[in-house]
Amino acid sequence: MPLLSVRELDKSYGITPILRGAELHLQRGEKIGLVGRNGAGKSTLLRILAGADQADAGTLAWRNDTHVAYLSQHPSFGPAKTLLDVALAGARRARHPMESHEQLLAAEQALKALGLTDIHADVALASGGTQRRADLAAALLQQPDLLLLDEPTNHLDADTATWLQEQLRSFSGALVMVTHDRYFLNQVVDRIVELRQGTLYSYPGTLQDYLETRLHEEALAERMDQNRRNLLRVELDWLSRSPAARSTKPKARVQKAQALIAQGTREAPRTVQLPFLQAERMGKSILETRQLRVGFGQRVLVQGLNLLLGRGDRIGIVGPNGAGKTTLLRTLTGEIAPLGGDLIVGQNTRIVGIDQQRTGLEPHETVMQAVHAAQADYVTIGQEEMHVATYLGMFLFRGEDMRQTVSTLSGGEKFRLLLARRLQEPMNVLVLDEPTNDLDFETLEVLEQALLQYPGCLLVVSHDRAFLDRVCTGILHVVGDGHAELHAGNYSEFLQRQAAQRKEQRAQDLAQRPASIAKKADAPPKLSFSEEKLLAGIEPLIEQAEAKVAALEERLNAPELAANFTEIQALTSAHAQASQAREDLYLQWQDLESRHQAWLSWKNQKV
Repeated sequence: MPLLSVRELDKSYGITPILRGAELHLQRGEKIGLVGRNGAGKSTLLRILAGADQADAGTLAWRNDTHVAYLSQHPSFGPAKTLLDVALAGARRARHPMESHEQLLAAEQALKALGLTDIHADVALASGGTQRRADLAAALLQQPDLLLLDEPTNHLDADTATWLQEQLRSFSGALVMVTHDRYFLNQVVDRIVELRQGTLYSYPGTLQDYLETRLHEEALAERMDQNRRNLLRVELDWLSRSPAARSTKPKARVQKAQALIAQGTREAPRTVQLPFLQAERMGKSILETRQLRVGFGQRVLVQGLNLLLGRGDRIGIVGPNGAGKTTLLRTLTGEIAPLGGDLIVGQNTRIVGIDQQRTGLEPHETVMQAVHAAQADYVTIGQEEMHVATYLGMFLFRGEDMRQTVSTLSGGEKFRLLLARRLQEPMNVLVLDEPTNDLDFETLEVLEQALLQYPGCLLVVSHDRAFLDRVCTGILHVVGDGHAELHAGNYSEFLQRQAAQRKEQRAQDLAQRPASIAKKADAPPKLSFSEEKLLAGIEPLIEQAEAKVAALEERLNAPELAANFTEIQALTSAHAQASQAREDLYLQWQDLESRHQAWLSWKNQKV
C-alpha cells in the first residue's frame, strides 16, 4: 500500500482554480521534487498534504499511523520562547522516542548544524531566516514517515545547504519538496512532479531527466501543432470556395474542418520578458571602498575592505550565515552608515535594489496599483511609454491577475511585481539580496539571461550555486572573521582556488610539523612493523589519490559538461569522496611521519 494516495483533488481561490482533479501516489522512502510556475499552487498542495489547508473536493488516503512533518514558508511557534524550544518541540515528536538528555543533545546539534549558535535567542525577536532554520531543525528531528519542505534552502549559506543535502539523501522516510535550488534538487530527489494548470504530471528520475523529457514533449507538441495548423490552412482554403463547390464535397470533410477550427491553437508557454534598460550614463568612478569597516553598534562584521566596482562587474557576495553579507550590501547602497573607512559613490551612479524581504509593496494594493507609484495608465521605460497592462503582461500578470492584492501573491510573484516597479527607475547599479528565492525555473533562466546582457553593474547576495556560476564575474567572500576577499571568476572557480589554498597550507603544515616534534625530550613510541610498512608505501598511494582528484577536477571544468546536471552531480560527489580519501591519506602520513621523525630525533640525541 502506498504511503499516500491523492485522488481527484480540487482547490480554488475565488474563481481561480489551483488544483483540478489532481492525483498523486507516494511510496515509502520516495523523494519527490514538486515543480511548477510561480503561483501554480505548489505551496497550496503542500499545505493540503500537511493538513494545514483543506481541499474543496477529493480524497487523501494515508497508510496507518503515518507521521508527517512540515516546513512552511511562514512558520508559527506557539508557546516556544527560544530557538532551542522550537527544536526540542520537534525532538519530542520524534517517531522513535528519545530520552530527555538525548532530545536536548539532538536539538543542540541540529541547530548548530544549521548555523544557529545562539540557541537560547528569543524566537519572537529572531529574523525570518533564523526562525525558518529553527523550524527546519524541528522538522528534521521528528524523523517522520513523510517530510514536506517548502523552499528549505532559503536563508541557508552554501555549506549549510550542502549539509542539508546530505541529510535528505540519507533520510529513510519519504520527501516532497518545493525548491528553486537546481543543484540541490537534482542531487536529492528521485522523481519530479510538475503542477501544471491544476494537474500533476510525474517524471521519474532527476531534474536533468525531467528537463530533457519536457524538452522532447514541447518539441513534439510544437510539431503536432504545426501539422494541425497546416491542415487547418488547407481546410480553410477549401471552405472559402463557393458554396456550389463545397456542396459536392463529403459531409465528413466539412465536419473535420469545423472540428479543426473549434480546436484552436495550442497556447504558447508564458515567459517573463524583463525589459532591462541601457544603463544610465556612468562616470569613471562608480563605487569604491577604502579600508571600509562594516557592522552595527560595537560589532564589526567586515573591516579593511578595499573594493573598486567597474563597468560590467557582476559581483556575487557569499559567506556563512551571520558573517555580514546583507549588512555589507546595505552599507554599499548607503542604507546604513559605515563604521569607518571610505565609501565613494560616483556622481553619476544610480543604485536600485531589491532586498530579501521584498519591501516596497503594500499588502492591500492590487497588482495594478502596486506596479506604478503614480497609479497612471502608462509607465515610462527609458524613452518609451507603455500601457501598464502591457507592461505587467511582460511579467506574467494578465487579466484577473492584475486585480489580485499583493497579500495573496506567492513569493515569486511578489519578486516579479517588485522587479517590474524597480525597473522603471533610472539605474546603472542593480543590487539584489537573494533574488532567486521562490522563483520558478523559467523565471530564473530569464533573470540570468537579462543580467548577463545588462550593461550596468550588479551586486548580489545569493546561495544559489547555479546562479552564481552563470552570472558572476567575481566573488566577494565574506569570511566571517572580519575579513572579506574579492576573487575573480565565478563560484566554481572560487571553490577551486579555495581548495588549492587549503592544499598548499596543508603541505606547509606538514613540512613544519616534524621539526617541532623533534624537540621533545621524552622517548616517543617506535612505529610498529605494520606501521613502518604502511609509511614506506604511503607516498605512491598519495600520488594516486592526487591524480584521481586532478582528473575529476579536469572533467568538471570541461565546457561540454555545463548543461549536464546528472554528470555534474555524480562527478561532484566523486570529487568529494576522492578529496576526502586524499585528505585521510595525508593525515595518516602526517601522523606516521611525525611519530617516526620524533623517534629518530630522540634516538640520535641519545647516541
